Amino acid sequence: MGFSAIIAVLLSAGALILPTAAQTSGTSATPFRQQIRDIQQDFRQNIEEVRQNLKGEISQLREGALEEFKEKRLEAKNLIEQKREEFKNTIEEKRAQLQSQIQKNREDLKNRLIKIKDERKKQTVERINNQINELNERRLDHFSDVLEKLEKVLDRIGSRADKAEAHGLDISAVRTAITEANNVIAASRAAIAAQAGKTYTIIISTEAALRTDVGKTRQVLHDDLTKVQETVKAAREAVKKAAVTLAQIPRVDELEVATSTATSTATSSNQ
Repeated sequence: MGFSAIIAVLLSAGALILPTAAQTSGTSATPFRQQIRDIQQDFRQNIEEVRQNLKGEISQLREGALEEFKEKRLEAKNLIEQKREEFKNTIEEKRAQLQSQIQKNREDLKNRLIKIKDERKKQTVERINNQINELNERRLDHFSDVLEKLEKVLDRIGSRADKAEAHGLDISAVRTAITEANNVIAASRAAIAAQAGKTYTIIISTEAALRTDVGKTRQVLHDDLTKVQETVKAAREAVKKAAVTLAQIPRVDELEVATSTATSTATSSNQ
C-alpha cells in the first residue's frame, strides 16, 4: 500500500470511531464534525512534518555518502601519487649509482679490446655494448609507463566501485580484485627496480669469437627483460580481472554520485 493510500485510510478511520452520541444527537453533530476536522488537520500537519523530517534525513545520508566518496577518492589518488613518486625516485637513484660502474665497465672493455687488431670491430663492439645498456633503460621506461597507465585504469575501477558502494551495493569481490591488482603492480615495479640496477658488459674471449660474445650478452639482456615483461603482463591481467568483476555488478555503469557542484547549482536555483 502506498504512502498516500495509508494516509487516506487513516483519515477515513476518524469517521468510524465517532461516539454513538455524535451519530444520533442532532444538536451535538456539528461540534463533533468540527472536532473531526481539527483531528484531520492535525494529522495532515503531523504527516507533513514526518515527510520533511524524512527528506532531511535522506539528504543527510546522501551528503554523508558523497563526503565519504570524496574522501576515499582523495585518499586513493594521494596513495597512487605517493607510490609513483617513490618508484621514480628509486629508479633515478639506481641509475645514478650505476653511472660510475658503467664508466668502469667501458674502460675495462677497452682494455680487453686491445688484443683485437681490427679497429672497426673494436668500435662496433663498444657501440653495441653501449646500445645494450641503453636498450635496457628504454625498455624499463616503457614498462614503467605501462604500469602507470594500468594504475590509472585501476583507479577508475576503484572510483566506480566507490560509487556502487555509496548506492548500497556489495563490492567485496571488486575490492579483493583491486587489492590483488595493486599487489601485482607493486611486484612488477619491484622487478623493474631490480632490473634498473643491472649493467651489461660484453665479455671478450677471442677476435674470432666476437660475434658469439656479443650474442651471449644480448641474450642475457633479452632473458632478463622477458622476466620483467612477464610481471607487466601479469599486472595487465590483474587489472582486467578487476574490471570484469566490476562489470558483473548489476547496472553499475548507470550509478552516479551527485557532485558538490550539482548540489550548489540546485540550491541556487531554489533560492
